[in-house]
Amino acid sequence: MRIGVIGLGRSGYNIHCQNLATISDHFTIAAVSDPNAERCAEAREAYGCAVYAGVDELIADPSLEVVAVASPNLLHEEQACAAMEAGKHAVVEKPLSLSTEGADRMIACAGSAGRVLAPFQNRRFEAHLRKVREVIDSGVLGRIIQIRIDWSGFTRRWDWQTLRSRGGGNLHNHGVHLLDHALELFGEGTPEVFIDTQRALTLGDAEDHVKLILRGEGRPTIDIESSSCCAYPMKRWHVWGTAGGLVGTDRELEWRYVDWSTMPERAVDDGPAEGRVYQNEVYDWQTGRWEDPKTDPDVAVLFYLNLYEVLRNGAELVVTPESVRRQMHVLDQCHEQMGI
Repeated sequence: MRIGVIGLGRSGYNIHCQNLATISDHFTIAAVSDPNAERCAEAREAYGCAVYAGVDELIADPSLEVVAVASPNLLHEEQACAAMEAGKHAVVEKPLSLSTEGADRMIACAGSAGRVLAPFQNRRFEAHLRKVREVIDSGVLGRIIQIRIDWSGFTRRWDWQTLRSRGGGNLHNHGVHLLDHALELFGEGTPEVFIDTQRALTLGDAEDHVKLILRGEGRPTIDIESSSCCAYPMKRWHVWGTAGGLVGTDRELEWRYVDWSTMPERAVDDGPAEGRVYQNEVYDWQTGRWEDPKTDPDVAVLFYLNLYEVLRNGAELVVTPESVRRQMHVLDQCHEQMGI
C-alpha cells in the first residue's frame, strides 16, 4: 500500500515514517512533502521515496493510496479534505480538527468521496489503557466514582506548538491523548466540561498547564491534568471505586478491592459513637497487578496494521472519526471557556 507523508517533523518522520518502515510488507513510503529541503533529502535517502515541494503535488500523485497528514494542527482539515477529494484515504494526526464543525466537514468529505478518514489517535492502542478498561469493566472495583489521568513534567518549550496561531498548546498536544482515553472510559453521552489553563514556563502564548474535568449524570468524574510545570510528577492513573481502586503508570498498574458479600451487614446508628472514636473495620483486600510485557509492536504500528486490515480485508476501524468527533465537541467547550 503506497503512502505519502505530509510533514517530516517529530510526528511525520519520527513516528509515521520510522514505524511505517518496520512494516514494509504492508506499506511503502512512496512520497513525502515538507518545506524543509534537508528533511526531504533525508527521507529520500532513507526510504527511496519521491519528494514534492508542495502538498498539492503530493496529493495529486496518482500512485498513492493513502496520505498521512502530519502537518501543524491548523492545516489538518484542509489537507485531509483535499487528499480525500483526490481519491486518497486520509490518516490525520491529532487533533483531528480544532472544532466540531471542522470534524463534521471532514467526516462528510470522507462520505462523499467514499474514502476512509482515519484519525491518528495511536495511543488508544496502548496496553495500559486496555488493562485499565479491562479491570473497570470486570466490575471488581464497583461503581467508578472518579478517574484521574495525569501526564505532566517540568519543562520549557519554545517551538511552534507553544503558539496559539499554529493551534499549539498542551490541550492540543498531550491533552487530546488523555481526553481520548477519558472519553473511552466515560461511556455514552455528552460530558459537562470545566477547564482551567495557564501559561507557566512556555515561551509562547499558548497554555502549558491544563486542568480539565468531565462529569455527567451516572458517569464517573474524570480529572485530567497535563502540565509543563510539575516538578513532582504523579502517576498516570488513579481510579476510585465503591469496592476498591487502581493506581499506576503506563508501564505498571496495581489494584485492590473488597468483596462486600463477605463483610458484615451494617446499619446507620444515630446514637453516640461507641468509644468516642471513628468507626472502622478490617478489609480483606483482594489484589491484582499488571506489568507491560512489552511484546506489542509500537502503537503507531498497531494503528497502521488496523488500517491495512480495514482497506484490504474489510475490518473495522479501531479509532473511528465519529468517536474522535466527541473530542471536538469537548474542545469546543474548552475553547469557549478559554476565550479562543
